[in-house]
Amino acid sequence: MLSTQRIVKTSIGAVLALVLAPATASATGAVWGYEPPTGESTELTALCGEEGPDAPYTERPNTPSQADTEACYPLPPASSPTCTGDFCPPPDLNGQRRCAGIAPRPLHEDTNGCTGSSCCESGSVADDVVDVSFYLNRPPGSELSANTCIDTSTDVDDSPGIAKAIECAASLATPTNRITVAFPAGRYVLRTPLRPHYDDLTLEGPEVYADTEPGDPDTATLVALPCNPEQYPGVIQVSRPDEDPPVNRLWIRNFQINLTDGPRGTANGGIQLNNCADCEVENVIMRYAPPTPQAPACRPKNLEGITFAGGSWGTIRNVIVDGIPKGGIYLATVPELHPDPPTTVVENCEIKNITGSVGAAGIKILTENVIVRNCEVHHNLLHGSTAIGGHGLWIATQASDGPGYTASVPACITIEDSYFHHNGGTGVMMVSNIASYRPSNITFVGVMSAYNGNYGVQIQAGTAVTFQDLWAWGNGYHGVYLQAGTTSFPSTALRVDHVTLENPVVLNNLLRLRSGSHPGILIEASDVTIDGGAFARCGTEDDPEADPETTRVAGRQLKSIRQQCWKSGLPGAQVVFYPEDNVISGVSTSGNTAPEVATCTL
Repeated sequence: MLSTQRIVKTSIGAVLALVLAPATASATGAVWGYEPPTGESTELTALCGEEGPDAPYTERPNTPSQADTEACYPLPPASSPTCTGDFCPPPDLNGQRRCAGIAPRPLHEDTNGCTGSSCCESGSVADDVVDVSFYLNRPPGSELSANTCIDTSTDVDDSPGIAKAIECAASLATPTNRITVAFPAGRYVLRTPLRPHYDDLTLEGPEVYADTEPGDPDTATLVALPCNPEQYPGVIQVSRPDEDPPVNRLWIRNFQINLTDGPRGTANGGIQLNNCADCEVENVIMRYAPPTPQAPACRPKNLEGITFAGGSWGTIRNVIVDGIPKGGIYLATVPELHPDPPTTVVENCEIKNITGSVGAAGIKILTENVIVRNCEVHHNLLHGSTAIGGHGLWIATQASDGPGYTASVPACITIEDSYFHHNGGTGVMMVSNIASYRPSNITFVGVMSAYNGNYGVQIQAGTAVTFQDLWAWGNGYHGVYLQAGTTSFPSTALRVDHVTLENPVVLNNLLRLRSGSHPGILIEASDVTIDGGAFARCGTEDDPEADPETTRVAGRQLKSIRQQCWKSGLPGAQVVFYPEDNVISGVSTSGNTAPEVATCTL
């Protein structure tokens, strides 16, 4: 059995060996993210056979239960708590020891009594590595270890000491000389987030793998016990103003992160990077782990997981985000201040169990130039009977930040080899809340969407959208819904057109319906091209009296593709539109009727 006790001031040589040692193939067999299956057959006989996706098709789409939609009781606190202990940051201008909400207050790095290299503790630096264990100022009996009892302490706060270690490292870093701030294995308590506002730094713990267990004593776990969860809820926060030069080349690697509380008013994240250029988050497992269990409606509704915003760009690689209330990964920008941002890559990720009362999306993209690949996004569920969300992937425009600013519009986005399943909303959702803007130049390659509560793919706004080799099955409603109609904007609003699907595989959808004959793909849009593809319904009629654990579920997808007219426009001023310039060819079916154009009855 591994010991959970560690000596605080281990030798710097041991820290170097522990933190910088490369991973070995024998250390773990787990793979980060999603590995797409190889050699799938699109032959209809294979799709409905034992080798078909998720055969024998006894799964149900993920939908909330009645208990999931109930309101929170007792109500969560209306405001953040006042800090009274010694761990609270220094007094503000009024002499109060508190995290003063949105009011200005000194930061640890501004009040630590040192600057630059004068912050460096003797013996803590070797070979471009700063060992944070030299900087912890813990009371006797609270030495660094993996003991979870530290989470209930009232006199431990590692934030000030680590801030000093970061300032030491920053004094040594240059564009040609990266400095690592090394976190030996153990559990770190952060009452306020670390704020590494410096270039060319790496914050790193011992190697973390996809199958690393919570609290593994051989890893570094950052535990956020926020003094003020409304303003400083997470573990790492870069908040460089948009008009200032960015923080450059910050790397955050090999951590387990426990978030215990968060904001209910203004969104903030466990790792929140604003105005951070060419930055990386890698080998990180982030979990929402409150001290006592919480119903989804009681969770802090505006707590995100990993956020790149305010012009931030870079790489998010090898991450697991589990149970965060609002969103797993959030990418956004301010176009006027950060035009045409370089590409952000999100790869090898797993986003799961995002459960809260606002958004609750796995990955949300509100910016341009993004690549997402090899990600699995599943079991994300929005709680609240009138709320919208719970999607696996949510690509959406964002309204401007005020006068003089334009909207943020997603464009030039590629989603590759990723799997969106068992989400309470839609697997892949594209929307716009602005009449004159919509996502554009969006490409999906090798994407799968299954057993989502609503649709496999739903596009309410988008142009120049391409799907190559899309698979959609077992969803609550249509596998793909192209929905140009709206009642939120005038009939002239830009919505959905120029969508191409190449070789889609769509089967056994509409599991939430018990009657009727419905299409796998429903088209209420123009300029749509479908080239090839397979459409099937595998099995027989559903038996409502049968055992749901063993009964083959076929759903009500009895049609392959249906085009139909639609209404769009504000109430009282709606216009009927007809599908035009749509081209459908090369489709094969089994248990589905051929593609059709429905007679308009509106």
